[in-house]
Amino acid sequence: MSKVLMISLGSIGRRHLVNTRELLPDAEIAVYRTHFYTENVLPEAADKLFFEISDALAFKPDAVIISSPASEHVKHALEFINNGANVFIEKPLAMTHQEVDAVITASRDTDRFAMVGYVLRFQPILHFIRDLLHSGDLGEIRTANVQVGQYLPDWRPESDYRKGVSAQKKLGGGALLELSHELDYSTWLFGMPDQVLCSSGKVSDLDIDVEDSACVIMEYGHTELARRVVVQVDFLQRVANMAIQVVGSEATLYADLVREQAHIASPGQDEVQSLDVPKMAEGNEMYLRQFDFFFARSFDDYQPRFDETRKFADYVSVEHAAGVLKLVDLAKESNSKGMRIRYKD
Repeated sequence: MSKVLMISLGSIGRRHLVNTRELLPDAEIAVYRTHFYTENVLPEAADKLFFEISDALAFKPDAVIISSPASEHVKHALEFINNGANVFIEKPLAMTHQEVDAVITASRDTDRFAMVGYVLRFQPILHFIRDLLHSGDLGEIRTANVQVGQYLPDWRPESDYRKGVSAQKKLGGGALLELSHELDYSTWLFGMPDQVLCSSGKVSDLDIDVEDSACVIMEYGHTELARRVVVQVDFLQRVANMAIQVVGSEATLYADLVREQAHIASPGQDEVQSLDVPKMAEGNEMYLRQFDFFFARSFDDYQPRFDETRKFADYVSVEHAAGVLKLVDLAKESNSKGMRIRYKD
């Protein structure tokens, strides 16, 4: 019987637990809660509940899903990789990119599979956009603008936003780390930049000790797909927004990732051209696809739910996630120094 351990049960951890049970109905699933809760109740989809790391390690899981605060990701990843488990690590991989070399080394030395939870890679519209960028239909790519924003208190209305990970620097909060999905998929689409310029800070009255907004300008050389990519992230927008605009020499692409819609504006056309974009059956599908892939890599006898899972090659490796963290670190350095910082040495 397959053994899976869930670390932490925040909002994303609870989603992962339910999805794991759906995809692995016969697995033995345990939960390790890193802090004691008065509601010492076994979650409905779990078989065991641990509060001590020694008990979680003794469980000897085959696969571990790490949803603890970012400040604990590296510690938990190393403990369980070295205990023989494949690991899924929620984003961000760590607090800074300097922390992650040990995880990369441990995964290689033990031949254990490790991936990071940048779930937008499993949303079909992004693959549609990537194919379009390489098709030539937009001409030569000039610039791209990527946006994401949602008012932080609206993320989880049932809980106090001030106590969440997103609001606290010590736990790995802040718009740059919490919304680094956009930095991940931007670098997946366009590559890592030559240099970075960033302006970030707290411009609202939110009761947090981290930046609530940031604008990251990524600049590229002549040989790259785009010359400039601007990524804007915030905890401020009252209507959730996830969008990308790509400006080409022949046409401009507009895509809304929330509504899974896209259209192209071309010269000489009075109306924009709506595109036939592949859509998910429901919002949870990308999370199911993500774990369908992780379990296919973790268990030899696992039968994937989705036809594309076995051939999927665009998951986020620990190495790429480390590159995203470096981008975040350099963006923060750029903001503090008020200057461009080179990404590529």
